[in-house]
Amino acid sequence: MTSLFARTAAGAALLALLAAPAGAQSILASRGLGYPIEPLDARSRGLGGVTTGLPDPAISMVNPASAAGTPVYGFVVAMQPDRYDATAGSVHSSGTTVRFPLLMAVIPAWGRLVLQAGYGAYLDQHWQVEQSDSIDLSTGRVGVQDRFTSSGGVARFQAGAAYQLTERLSLGAAADVFTGSAHDSTERTIVGFLPAQSEVVFRYSGIGGRLGARFQPSSRTSVSAVVYGGGRIRAESQDSVGREQKDYTNPLGVDAGASAQVGRNAIVAASARWAGWSTVDDELASAGGARDAMGVSGGVEYLGLSFFRKPLPLRLGARYAQLPFRWSAASEFPNERAVTGGLGLSFGGGAALFDASAERGWRGGAAAGVDEPYWRFSFSLRVLGR
Repeated sequence: MTSLFARTAAGAALLALLAAPAGAQSILASRGLGYPIEPLDARSRGLGGVTTGLPDPAISMVNPASAAGTPVYGFVVAMQPDRYDATAGSVHSSGTTVRFPLLMAVIPAWGRLVLQAGYGAYLDQHWQVEQSDSIDLSTGRVGVQDRFTSSGGVARFQAGAAYQLTERLSLGAAADVFTGSAHDSTERTIVGFLPAQSEVVFRYSGIGGRLGARFQPSSRTSVSAVVYGGGRIRAESQDSVGREQKDYTNPLGVDAGASAQVGRNAIVAASARWAGWSTVDDELASAGGARDAMGVSGGVEYLGLSFFRKPLPLRLGARYAQLPFRWSAASEFPNERAVTGGLGLSFGGGAALFDASAERGWRGGAAAGVDEPYWRFSFSLRVLGR
């Protein structure tokens, strides 16, 4: 039987022969376990992708301690459309997609305890490539069209709690339950014949955890940190031949961030993160391997503007991140960098908050074997009970 992810790797290797556009989040979604996605709202994206450390109580899948101090129930939903243009060797490809990386709710329970539950993205495996060729048959040479498609990926349900230990210190804990599936299909169409198709379905499961803290030294500053990971991610595949199962170590990771109010109308924020993906390097060696990956983000939020007497925060940011999975064994590991901007608008006296952001980024480079500039847009809505 074909080993787990072998069809995905084989399809991605054909990118160098592409003759038609591909539709996906990123062609790098075909490498390793997929393209990592952080479950962030549009405010965080507008600030460069700051993962934790923002000053106010917030609904967050990254740091469960962020919800401590939330006075009323609330929920947030985020949507991300994006577009990429990739070049590998002498061939160009492009694609678009829309995803919902974050859906989460918080409920103040009693006293200083806040409960939260949500669903978020983790590893995207949505991609598609096509190849045109020709083969020799007994009747002569005929055209062939091959299409390799993958849709889905690894997501996670999360349930957690945050507790405001003191006026300045809050703690949080959460469990991540991995779920999701990826449908990989291969279709070959030979001129004059009906298409031949094969399919394999990968189903994911596993459990991880995270512990977080938020410390506010003063009313103008906030510092946060979270440790997460552990457990295993199990992938089970099934096709016409049979079943196969493989376990991958869910890497340990650390996120830390801080923010400070500067003057009356500005907040600066920054965060850094590290994930130990090298623990799956051996399992993914045939597809290019894996490495530990770090990233940094930072931005500024200006609060001095209004729109029809409503606050209109403006945001600018930037980020740099190492991607954990190599394009091929002969290339360098890819990196990602981006500049961001965004704004927000409140309704109903602050009961509803709409945020939007735009991100211009670049993945890979000549040494990485693929060059992929992209646009990513984020829209999120936060609704708070009264």
